[in-house]
Amino acid sequence: MAENTKYNHPLYIAVAQIDYNSSDQFATVLCKTFSDDLELALQKQYAKNESIDHPGNIKKLSSEIEGYIKNHLQLKINGKATSLVFTNYKKEDNTISSWFRIDNINDIQRFEVNDTIFYELYDKQIQIVYITVNGNRKSNRVTNPESKVAFDF
Repeated sequence: MAENTKYNHPLYIAVAQIDYNSSDQFATVLCKTFSDDLELALQKQYAKNESIDHPGNIKKLSSEIEGYIKNHLQLKINGKATSLVFTNYKKEDNTISSWFRIDNINDIQRFEVNDTIFYELYDKQIQIVYITVNGNRKSNRVTNPESKVAFDF
């Protein structure tokens, strides 16, 4: 692959997928991004040039991914801000999947998302949000500068 095509993909898109089943009393959050976009965002936020493909320190990279996503993905359940707990990330081909949990959830009637992942990089960034609560799946899309979406259950 030529160096100048590394960051060339036709859409700037990130996906957040939230799954909740009341019997578990926690939700899982999966964020999927293009690895090159995440690398650029981390370089901008942390002012360094470490490669996601060949990180010098995997623990530090995990911490930076966690920090970036927590800064750009805020969630509220029933009007109350939630705390994301980072569990892991995985690189596959040109994507990064990052997993989080939200613990101690008794019920979800309203779920609000404020997603600004990569908004500092791309004017036409698109966020796609999927949420499944007790088997009831909903989705929505927001495009920079819009960042907020809410789901009622």
